[in-house]
Amino acid sequence: MELSSEASVFKELVRQGGGPRAAAVATCLGLGIAREEAERRVRDAEPLFADLGPEEEEELALFLDLSHVFVVDRQLDAREQEIRDLLGRAAGAMGGIRSGLGNSLHRWLRTGELARAYLSLAKGNQVRATGDPSVYWSALVAVGDLLLDGGDGADLGEHEGLDEARAHCRRMTAQHPVAQHPVESAE
Repeated sequence: MELSSEASVFKELVRQGGGPRAAAVATCLGLGIAREEAERRVRDAEPLFADLGPEEEEELALFLDLSHVFVVDRQLDAREQEIRDLLGRAAGAMGGIRSGLGNSLHRWLRTGELARAYLSLAKGNQVRATGDPSVYWSALVAVGDLLLDGGDGADLGEHEGLDEARAHCRRMTAQHPVAQHPVESAE
């Protein structure tokens, strides 16, 4: 697995003789993360530092990266928050989520990479038998509408394939209509 640029910076700081904890805090500070938050993140990741052997900087960098130590949280506006909530609704309707996808989604939602998260969920059919495909696909249609019709796209990251993904989600919604639950009488 390739290291993120942030994790690569951490690795180089450690290789240059910096202590791993100090290097992790310095990397966070360089990303604009407040010192208190950076120190909390490093404390939370303390078990990862425990058995660090010589020449294991890259492995530690990878684990810190996967633990989201170097993630810069982005403040979302109201529209972006609505998109993130709908993506969360879709993920909740999957009936379970693979760990790799779950980790990526968590990162993308924190960093505001909403179009990337959408494209990942919209491809294929990721709903398990225990999930609710009508909720999943209808939430993704709403996300596609907001991404494509609700703004200039610059703040959400321009991504090729949004039109195609929305069309795919619309087709899947037609195949999985919302279940009509019979209304029980009050008698």
